[in-house]
Amino acid sequence: APINHVDFGPTSLGLCGLDVPAWMEGTDYSGLRLPGRAASDLPDSAYLQLVVPTGHADSIDRPWRGVVTMDGWKYVALEGQPWMLFNLNEDPYELANLAFNTRYAVERGRLQGRLAAWIAETGDEFALPRL
Repeated sequence: APINHVDFGPTSLGLCGLDVPAWMEGTDYSGLRLPGRAASDLPDSAYLQLVVPTGHADSIDRPWRGVVTMDGWKYVALEGQPWMLFNLNEDPYELANLAFNTRYAVERGRLQGRLAAWIAETGDEFALPRL
């Protein structure tokens, strides 16, 4: 299952046998490991982001946002750069960028929509490039 950083808190509480407070963001994945603990509704994707400056000397110098889906797709949009689309099931090392292959235009549009919805939902100010 794709996991976001906001899932660490709820999962840690769940692994300790504690209930997750209603105000806490994220998903509790402890039900996948602990017998008798119900697995919550698991998301089918994880969202990714880089906010600059990171303070790391070897980091890239522009922000990006992305999504990785349970069915094996990874889509990334960089500010002022071409998109990246990978089929992780067939290309786990991300060697073939499918973003501009017309055969995958529908998939790119679907993931662009999901990423745009997540950006809007979280109040992010990232300027997602238009298709």
